[in-house]
Order: sequence, then structure tokens, then C-alpha cells
Amino acid sequence: MKNSSINYKKFIQYVQLQFEDDISLEELELLLQLKESYNKDSPESLGKSLILNRLFFSGQKISGEEFTFDQKLYTGINAWIADNHKGKSTIFKIIKFALTGTDSIKKDIKSWIDEILLEFSIGKVIYTCYIDRKGRDRGAMYRFTISDFIEFRNNQKLDAIDKETEFEFRSNTQLEEKLQEFFFEQFSFYTLKYTQKSSSKENFELNTANLSWATYFKSIYLESSNYEYLFFDNEKIGAQGRKIFEMILGLPLTYPINRLTVQRDRVLEDIGKIKLTHKTKTETTKEKKIKLLNRYEFISKELGNLKESSKITFNEKPLIEEYNNIQEKINLIRRQQRLLNETYQTEKDKQYLINKELVNLEIDKHKIEGEINKHEKQKLNIELYKQAGSFFSSLDIKICPHCETDVSDSKKTIERENHICSLCGELSTQQKVEKAELQAKIDRITEVKESHIKKLTQIEKTIAQHFETLKRLDILIAEHFSQVVSITPLDEDNKRLKEIEIEIESINKEREKQKGLIDNKDELIKEEAILKFQLEEIEKEKLDENAQAIKNLYLKRDILDYALDALEKKRIKINKDIINKLEEHILNEVHSFGLKNINKIEISNKYELIFTQNNVVENFNDLTEGEKLRVKLAFYLSLIQLDIENKLGRHPRFLIFDSPGSEEMVPKHLQGLSDILKDVNDRFKDQLQIFVGTALREFSDITEKKKILIKKEDEFIF
Repeated sequence: MKNSSINYKKFIQYVQLQFEDDISLEELELLLQLKESYNKDSPESLGKSLILNRLFFSGQKISGEEFTFDQKLYTGINAWIADNHKGKSTIFKIIKFALTGTDSIKKDIKSWIDEILLEFSIGKVIYTCYIDRKGRDRGAMYRFTISDFIEFRNNQKLDAIDKETEFEFRSNTQLEEKLQEFFFEQFSFYTLKYTQKSSSKENFELNTANLSWATYFKSIYLESSNYEYLFFDNEKIGAQGRKIFEMILGLPLTYPINRLTVQRDRVLEDIGKIKLTHKTKTETTKEKKIKLLNRYEFISKELGNLKESSKITFNEKPLIEEYNNIQEKINLIRRQQRLLNETYQTEKDKQYLINKELVNLEIDKHKIEGEINKHEKQKLNIELYKQAGSFFSSLDIKICPHCETDVSDSKKTIERENHICSLCGELSTQQKVEKAELQAKIDRITEVKESHIKKLTQIEKTIAQHFETLKRLDILIAEHFSQVVSITPLDEDNKRLKEIEIEIESINKEREKQKGLIDNKDELIKEEAILKFQLEEIEKEKLDENAQAIKNLYLKRDILDYALDALEKKRIKINKDIINKLEEHILNEVHSFGLKNINKIEISNKYELIFTQNNVVENFNDLTEGEKLRVKLAFYLSLIQLDIENKLGRHPRFLIFDSPGSEEMVPKHLQGLSDILKDVNDRFKDQLQIFVGTALREFSDITEKKKILIKKEDEFIF
């Protein structure tokens, strides 16, 4: 790590060089001197981490049911899995309350809890925070375990252990103050300030607000409502998100920049008050002077333009020639384009007609095939009839099968001649069809069928010819299309035409302007002389008391602006190494989380994350909801990694993720987030601690079984 300190004496001398005619070195030092050293901040890690060991709380629900929650906690990832509104967020808010004193537990649940015990370690020292909620909050912070606390209390020895008591409190306000003092000392944090202006436009009163330990804790407790922001939803008020970032990293020069910024804001507040309450002659004169100066500068500029423009000669002929050449080129290309499009469309029309005819031919083909099948069936039926008739005609009946009476030859003769049955003696009314007639029918059917077959053959031949034609048309259409798309685009030419039109228009305007200036030259010279006289008279006027006060305030403002600018530039330079390392960690993490299309991450001079995604520069708000969640996880892990691997920064290595993935209902994304958390647990389980509360059962294997509390459907955590 490069030298991150600043030589205060040289810095004061550097600023004084800029204002040596306006302020003495002693007065300047009085303005820029701070309560603590400019080198108060250090990015070097303290090597401390906050690890929760055990959480215990108990009480009675509104139903009268008594409950006790007692869970051991581990390094790596700890998870609570239960349906929504079943107590996960309450667990986290209890932890937050025990670590910050800020009570955000829901009012309807707050009254259930009688006492809270949270055991945690910082380095090798174990602490237990005890909060008695029966009535007014009271309790203490002890340097021993929850088990020791319970044993001491059961043996009535708790009040006698003064040496092991870190602090005691008798109210919620005391608890918040004591915890801030404790954690500020443990992690070398301090209060950063910011100013807030009144909502009234005419009120210049500023309120000074502080970033407390509870505010810094928002870099630890990542609530579900804030996943769309890198820090939290009101981070823009007083740039709180940036200030948290500066404090967590321990960026050098954060303290002087913060305090001088507040001081500069106060100076601006005083200027605003004087302007508002004292409508003095000084202000009126100043406004008049500004107007006169603006007019004087305008007149001088116009006269200067007139002098310069008199030397200018206007020659738009080359532009007109270029314009005509481009226009001719465009017309030629458009004609070619039109002809090619017409040819292309003609072939497409042919293709359409052939396809339409093919559809009709297929219909005809189907009909003819049906006719052929029909005649084939008719022929088959006649053949069967013919064969059956032949069979029965060849039978010679000798005896009646019923009465066994002989059938005489005379009866057979009568049957042949008069058609009277030789068996029953009845006269047959049906005429037998002769074989010759049946054969004639078969021949006619065969002839019709052959005719249809010829038609079918002709249609199939025509269809084949059409398919060949379509193949040739496809080739021609592809060639014509290729020619159409290969025509040189006209965008650049049209763009150049517009540029030429603008240039010619500009020349015409300049020509008109020059003409107008020449016409007004004498008037401009007279007005310039009058304005110069008026400005000289204003300079002779003496400043009154209020004007002098504003002048002094403006000087302070300018000095503070100059000093802050110098400190910002110096900080960018000395913090370059730590910022580069953090950028590298974040990029590696987002890649490990599957966001391969983010190929670059930068932290701007305003400490905002800038992403290059698919070669497009974006900020955090441009990302999708799923990407924001991954980037936010990567960002905070990288802050911890910076401490673990590079010994830089002050993050406590402790994170709470409340309901991550609620917006990632796509199964693939859920699995991806689950894999990310498993990977984080595998890589950092002994070096950090993360708590995850979720309703997603897909997260049931993100860590070891002993570290996960899984509740059944519709079952409460406590």
C-alpha cells in the first residue's frame, strides 16, 4: 500500500499560494484547521471480524403460549427456511436490535418478547448482549458466554461481576449510544456528517445529520426491500451510500473532506441568509454589474466577430458540386434498386402462380386417382359376378334336395326354353346376363380407367415439370435477392447530404449575420463606450458592510472549494491501489456468479459502480433485478474479501440476507442463486459469517445441515 498520508503543512501552503493576495497563512490555517488530524483515516485492516455464536430470546405470545428460541450459530452460511410471514425477518430484526439498539421489530410481535440474549465474538473476545424488555429496556453487555450468563443468574451472582461488564444501560437510547461507542471503538468507525436543506426554497437553514453505527449496519443487514439499491433506498440523501462506502473502506482523507464539506455548506448557508435578509445596494449593484458585463462582453464579441468575419470569404460552390454528385449517385442506386426489386418481384409472382397451379393439379390428381379406384372396384365386382354365374350355370341337378324326386330331362328342356324352374315349377322373372354382355361392361370400364390413367400420368408429368421450374425459380429468386441486398446502403450518402445542407445554411446565416453586423457597426461602437463608462463608475463605488461580509464568505467558499478539490484529487491518487483491488474482486465475484457478460467494473471518482456489460456502460440501476441481487452480493463479499486477502478495509465480515431471490422465481435462476451461496460457503466459511432467511426450499442445501433451520409448510420459526 502506497503512502496514504498528507503533509498538512505543505497542503496549507499549497492552498495559500492560490489566495495569498486575499488571506494570510494564519487566517487560512484557522479556516482549514480541524479538530482531528487530516490523516485520521487508514485503509489498513484491523483484522477483526464480528461472529455471532448464539441467539436466545423468550416471551409469551398474545395467545398466552410461552416460547423460547435458542439456536447456536456458526461461521460460513447459516440459514432459516420457512414460509413468508413466519418469523424470519423478526429473527434478523432482533439481531439488529441487539447489535445497534435500533428497534424495528413489528409492533404486534415486539410486546411478545421478554428478554433477548445475543452472544458474539470480536477477535478472541466473547461478548453477550442482554436486553430485558419487561417494561423499559434495560440490561448490559458482558464479556462472557450466554451459558455463563445463565449460570451466573441462576446462582444470583450476575450483579457481582463488575470486571466482566462492558457497559450497562437503563433505556433504549442508552443502549443505542453505548453500542455505537462500543462498535466504533472496535472497528475504528466514527461519525460522518452531512447537511440537509429545508424543503422551502426561500429557507436557507441547514440541518446537520450524522451517520450512526445503525446507518453503517446497513452494509451488514441487507433487507429484502432494498435489493434494488446498492446500499439502501434513501442513500441519495446526503450521499449516505457513498459515505458508508468510504467508512467501510477506511479511505484516506475521508475525515477532512467530510468536515470541510459540511463547513463549506455552512458558508453557503450564511451567504444565502444574507442574500435573503439584506436586499442591499451591493447586491443590486452587483446584479447590475453582471448584466452590464454580460452586455459589454456580448458587444465586444460582436465587434470582434465583425472584424474577423470581414476577412472571411464564402465559397459554397464545392459543397454544391459535392451535393449534386451525391444526389446523382443516390438516384442511380435507387434506379438500380427499383429495377432489381421489380425483377425479384416478377419471379416471386411466377413462383406464387406455379405453387397455386400445383395445388389445383394435386386436387385433380386426387380426383382422378379416386375415379381409377372406383372403376377398378366396378371391374372387380363384375368379374366376381361373372365367376359366380358361371359356377351355378355349370351345375347339373339330378334330384330335388328336398323331396328326392328325380328331375327329368323334359323339365330341364322346359327350363331352358320357357324359363320355368325344373325344381319348383315357377316362372323366372329375372333375365340372366350373358357372359358376352358382362365382358362388354368390363371392357368399357377398362377403357375409361385407361383414359383416367393417361390423364393421371399427364398431371404427374406436369407436376414434375412445375417442381423443376420452381427449383430454377428458387435459384433465380435467391440471386435477385442477393443483388437487392448487396446494393450499397444510402445512409452515409443521405447523412452527408444533410451535413452539406447544414453547412450551406450556416454559410448563408453567417453571410446574413455579417451583413447585419456591418449595418449595426456604428451603433455597437457607441454602446460599447457607454457600457465601459458605466462599469468604471460601478468600480468607483464603495462596498457597504453587507457586501463586504458576502465578499468574505465568497472567499471562504472559494478557499474551501479549492481545498476540497485538491483533497479529492489527492484521495483519488492515493486510493487508486485499494480501489483497483476492490474492482478486481468485484469483477471476479460477478463472473463466478454467472454474469460473464459484465467484462469490466469501475468505481468512479464519486464512488459509484460503473459496469461495462456487452460493451455498453451502465450503472447499478440499469441492471435487471436478478443481476442486481448477484452484483450486490458480489459487492459486499468483495469488501470482505479485500479485508481477508489484502488486509484492507473495516467490514466486520458479517452479512444478513433477508429473503434473497424473491424476484427470481424462474427455476433456473433460483438454482443459480443456490449454487452461488453454496460456493460462497465453500470458499469463505471459516473467514466470514452470512445469515440467509428465505421461503425458497431450493436453498435447503446451500450449507451444512447443522447450520440450517428448516420449518415445515405454514410452521413458525418460533
